[in-house]
Amino acid sequence: MRPITHHIIHCSDSTFGDVKTIRGWHLQRGFHDVGYHFVIRTDGEIEVGRLLTEVGAHVEGHNSTSIGTCLIGKTDFTGAQFKALRRLHESLADLFPGIATAPHNAFNPHKTCPNFNVAQALKGELS
Repeated sequence: MRPITHHIIHCSDSTFGDVKTIRGWHLQRGFHDVGYHFVIRTDGEIEVGRLLTEVGAHVEGHNSTSIGTCLIGKTDFTGAQFKALRRLHESLADLFPGIATAPHNAFNPHKTCPNFNVAQALKGELS
């Protein structure tokens, strides 16, 4: 398995969608598959995108050592999504001890994505 140092959190910047929808958008942009490893729908369902063994296509310059998760939404997210994100991150932390979380905009200051405070979401402070 490749070394993983970060779990990078994104948003879809859409009010709808799922892994199939995002895969279509990414294929139109020339990707060979959806760029994220996980997509969290508004109902909290976690969908698998790329396999963890595959390098993602979600944050330039950091794909080889990270896992990308995208929450469906622009600026409004559900408690079910945040609960699913916490559960997913706990599982990833078991697989990759010491994995850090970061919002997409920490790696690209021109982005606002994911449009919520990741640290607060993981502490259960957002609902």
